[in-house]
Amino acid sequence: MSDARPTGELTLWKRMRQGGRTDRSPLGMWFWDIDRVVLLLTLLLVAVGLIAVGSASPAAATRYSDEHHHIPPFFYLQWQVLWVCVSLPVLLIVSMLPVIAARRMALIGTMICFALLIAVPFLGVEKNGSTRWLNFGVSLLQPSEFLKPFFVVTVAWLLSMKAKDEALPVTVITGAMTAFVGLLLMLQPDFGQTIVFVAVWFALLMIAGTSPKVIGGLLAMAPVGLVAA
Repeated sequence: MSDARPTGELTLWKRMRQGGRTDRSPLGMWFWDIDRVVLLLTLLLVAVGLIAVGSASPAAATRYSDEHHHIPPFFYLQWQVLWVCVSLPVLLIVSMLPVIAARRMALIGTMICFALLIAVPFLGVEKNGSTRWLNFGVSLLQPSEFLKPFFVVTVAWLLSMKAKDEALPVTVITGAMTAFVGLLLMLQPDFGQTIVFVAVWFALLMIAGTSPKVIGGLLAMAPVGLVAA
């Protein structure tokens, strides 16, 4: 029995049977190439963050309100939702970038965030005994938060270069970067963020296949770092 469908309809039918994998548009390629598990976990973390901020917002608003300044109960939740609305389109756009473009963006972003971190002790806003934010008029910005994704991609990129040339001292280079970030964070001071960056560096070293002896030596030096902090 012959199929009497027009050629255009047959093409569409084939694409539907193949699950749309022949769609080479940016959105189609993104849909089939994206790591859905990572995407799901990311959206889950966003949802958990919204719930956490929503539950804490009334208490925080009450705490920071006084007779001169009244903060609405869900003020902090509204700001969190606003940032989520901004960040999700950014997530979509960045996840569509070619690998080379993503690496370059990460490197540029890392350098910009380094410059902002250097400026924090001199131009930052002090709150609760810590100077971690820069005032841009519309909102306060914490450079260390924006540095995290750039730092992960940049360090992963540098560590991957060892596969091409074993002689490259990528462990030393990335370790120096991490120590520099830790120094700038401890000037604020922000011990929690310092631990996060060091832990991310260790995780990336292990993923990159760094020698267990090197990992062990670095772990043995951890108490020295804690005392210095």
